[in-house]
Amino acid sequence: MSKSLEEISRSRRMLQNPYAHLDGNGAYSALHQSGTLTPQSLSKQIKESRRLLEDPYAYLDSGGDFSALPSRAQHKSVRKRGRHSNADIEQKAQELQRLIWAKRKQIWGDSIPANPIDMLDPSIALELLGYDFTLEETLGHYHENGRLVEVAGLIDNYTKRVRISGQFSDSVRAFTAAHELGHALLHEARGLHRDRPLDGTKLSRDIAEMEADKFATNYLMPRKLVRDRFVSHFGTASFIFDEDTVFELVQKSLAEFSRKYKTLRDLSRLLAGAEYFNGCRFISLATQFCVSVEAMAIRLEELELLVV
Repeated sequence: MSKSLEEISRSRRMLQNPYAHLDGNGAYSALHQSGTLTPQSLSKQIKESRRLLEDPYAYLDSGGDFSALPSRAQHKSVRKRGRHSNADIEQKAQELQRLIWAKRKQIWGDSIPANPIDMLDPSIALELLGYDFTLEETLGHYHENGRLVEVAGLIDNYTKRVRISGQFSDSVRAFTAAHELGHALLHEARGLHRDRPLDGTKLSRDIAEMEADKFATNYLMPRKLVRDRFVSHFGTASFIFDEDTVFELVQKSLAEFSRKYKTLRDLSRLLAGAEYFNGCRFISLATQFCVSVEAMAIRLEELELLVV
């Protein structure tokens, strides 16, 4: 029988270390207060605590304790609110994409899009699932954390209606619609729900919202399709920045380039928005997939398409 959450929390308070965790022998280990907590060490602690707590959904909460599902009996109700795995979310996105492909003749008749990216319009998927989808001039405002926010999207699972505001850019509208599509597939009993403007670049702290964002990312930027287009433009699925590739990309020396592009995100943004490489011009990946440069940059990093 593994240690309870209460025991872990109590031992952390006694050790005066919020990162104390159970080790493989059932004893408590902790970083010294002067130690440095790295993302890698924290990830290992979370994985070990999940194993010992027999709960794959345990997570490090804001108090430094590992929170988990209260019991297996409550698992079903929690799943309604969220906690789908990333693999499960990606699989659901892929299943919906395959369904659209299988029904392409029924959806488009003799006007089937030649470009597969055009089949990823979230409105098509929502209507296929039986939702009434409309683009509105505005959806009004609401208060969030003391500020007025314009509503970008509305979904009502009970009446099966989705509304998207036309007050935002194409990329925000597309991501918001795909986000609502994620809610439609992942979170059944939500009723009326409204969303702020979304473009896939800011992480929500709410689990269900994070899952809807993850679904939108996988739906709008499918792993295989993004990889294929990346390879088509840059000739590799592992872009390395050296003298040759940098010159082919921005016609600068590696030294000049390195002074301007210093971080992984700088480099991924460059590739996400690039319209020229090795003498060839093309539409940027961000524009092709109708997402922001930042959202595509994050996706390129997730897919490990550049090497630094």
